[in-house]
Amino acid sequence: MSIRVSKRNTDKEAIYQLEGRLDTAGSAVLKLELDMATANPECNIVLDMSKVTFISSAGIGVTVKAHSVLKPKGFEVRVAAPTEDVKKVYDLLGFSHVIKIFPTLSDALKG
Repeated sequence: MSIRVSKRNTDKEAIYQLEGRLDTAGSAVLKLELDMATANPECNIVLDMSKVTFISSAGIGVTVKAHSVLKPKGFEVRVAAPTEDVKKVYDLLGFSHVIKIFPTLSDALKG
């Protein structure tokens, strides 16, 4: 299985629940979703990665690109509840200093 994406909105955030592998194929799926969300942004994007079993550099790239598009518009991408393996990839590639990573979805929603 690649990635499954479901979205819900709150007053302040668009929350994307991701499930599966954020590999090259999964990254393409997420990229389409985030491209639409960042075209005319109205809120922050929270990526709930509690059910992501794998992330490749392509997956990291998609999240970082969305963040770089949102930042000048006053919004950001937040990563919520990543598994240890996913967090490790962000750390190893140095992007945990670019994108805020929160231990829980609740923490990410508080910002």
